[in-house]
Amino acid sequence: MPSTAKPGETANMKPTLLFFAVTVLLLTACASTTKQASWTDPENAGKKIDSVFIIGAAREELTRRVFEDDLARRLTAVGVKGITSYQHMRLDALDDRQAAVGMVKALGADAVIIAQVVGERAEQVVNPGFTEVRGRPYYPTHAGDHWHDFYRSSYSVVSRPPTVANFQVVTVETSLYGADGKMIWSMRSETATASGQAVQSTIEEFVGVVVDDLAANGLI
Repeated sequence: MPSTAKPGETANMKPTLLFFAVTVLLLTACASTTKQASWTDPENAGKKIDSVFIIGAAREELTRRVFEDDLARRLTAVGVKGITSYQHMRLDALDDRQAAVGMVKALGADAVIIAQVVGERAEQVVNPGFTEVRGRPYYPTHAGDHWHDFYRSSYSVVSRPPTVANFQVVTVETSLYGADGKMIWSMRSETATASGQAVQSTIEEFVGVVVDDLAANGLI
């Protein structure tokens, strides 16, 4: 089959560009939260909750607070009262079942939602880079007696150096329980963060996935 490459294009230019485009998509996709699976008790599907006690079982107190505040805000926006646990109990105090259940009842919550990390792994995406020739070879084919001739030839080659991106992938299980302790809904998700990525924006995206799935199952 005859080549369809334009004059000045290298023979492997299109495959290289395709590889680079796929790599960019992978990088973009990895820097986000994806739902792996979710389950809703058939008896409770479509039954909306009015108020929920929020527990972010995080190792770091700041992460816990940011998660609980953002989820409470999102729930309030759709008419559900979100009660942050950090304002009422330390995380280690929640180990006391009697005290925790008593607090939920005292606050009048009809549900409890808990998010906790159940897995963690490191991933790496490598892009070998490429060189693209645009339109004409880099060497000038003109007399070079005007600055504009040099300007045109200077944009003939575009090179992208090799890059390596490291990601931390965290698996989170988020579960919703009724005040009686029975599980109503559960979702497993994965959140990938690149080195230097803002924690707050990562948590906000994760919370958005949680809220969307609760809404899709008619719980909020």
